[in-house]
Amino acid sequence: MKWRTPHFFFAAVWLALLSLPVVPGAFASGSNVQLSIAFSPGGALDAVARTLAREAEKELGAKVIVQNVPGGGGMTGVARLAQSKPDGSRLTACVTNALIFIPFRNNAPYDPLKDVEPLLVFGQASPVLVTRPDAPWKDMDAFLAATREKGGDMRIGVPGLGTPSHIALAVMAANDPSLKWRFVPFGGPGEAEAALLGGHLDAAASGALPRIKNGQLLPLMVLAGTNLPALPNVPSLTDKGFSDPGRGDSSFILLAPAKTPEKTLEKISRAFEKAAESEAYRKTLEGFSVAPVLKNRQEAREFLSQAWQEEGNILKAAGIADMPAASPKKGTAGAILPKEE
Repeated sequence: MKWRTPHFFFAAVWLALLSLPVVPGAFASGSNVQLSIAFSPGGALDAVARTLAREAEKELGAKVIVQNVPGGGGMTGVARLAQSKPDGSRLTACVTNALIFIPFRNNAPYDPLKDVEPLLVFGQASPVLVTRPDAPWKDMDAFLAATREKGGDMRIGVPGLGTPSHIALAVMAANDPSLKWRFVPFGGPGEAEAALLGGHLDAAASGALPRIKNGQLLPLMVLAGTNLPALPNVPSLTDKGFSDPGRGDSSFILLAPAKTPEKTLEKISRAFEKAAESEAYRKTLEGFSVAPVLKNRQEAREFLSQAWQEEGNILKAAGIADMPAASPKKGTAGAILPKEE
């Protein structure tokens, strides 16, 4: 006698298969995770994020493919992420100005508190204002004196408008009417440094400590409220009597699209948290003016929420609430902005 399998048996098996948990696309066999860095190559964010990606691969069991997506002070990279499929296959590393200052001032194509999910804060930028070694000003006092003498003709390269270095310098100018600069936005600090060394700028915001230490760049001031241990003789904003505009816009952060499954978020965040414990991560930080500040998922979410609430008061108090917040899609040395009044 031949046994016949009832149709309802096949139906039961099919339903059981459908009920099995789906493996996210990012971690399926042979698949990759794509990490977009919302700045051009050569800066601190680029170097640190690439190091974390290499280390995180060991825990993820997947290859992390890194690409640079500069533009809009980080807005371009975050906007692309917000439109990505929430399956863990797309991540973005940016500076928190793209989530605070820029959308606060711009009609950004994303809601920074709803359309992306913070996974990890992995550094605190303390950019340095630098000039060429052959510049006529050898310290910050001389640079400020030249600024006042030239009456608005001094050009400073910044890695996008609304970035931490731009905000710090804009706050300085807002609080001291004798300081007028022409800000030149770029896709990242590497581009600004190249324009400076090429003679297109008078100063630039940088985070490249090796170039400073080997004499390629001359440091003038740390654009943060505290000194850098690696540059003990370089004054900070506080040392020169200027206020620190706050750190809500200057943290490095890893993001996933909103609505990514919880298990996927946990797997990714754990992998990158472990990567941030590595010696490779600490070694990379030593080459840039970045403090090793780490915040997990919950801490990062709370940090962003608080920074967003405080941003308006900071900008209004500094008198720069109406300042443009984003740079062109691709910065060039010729993209001189109108003089700040």
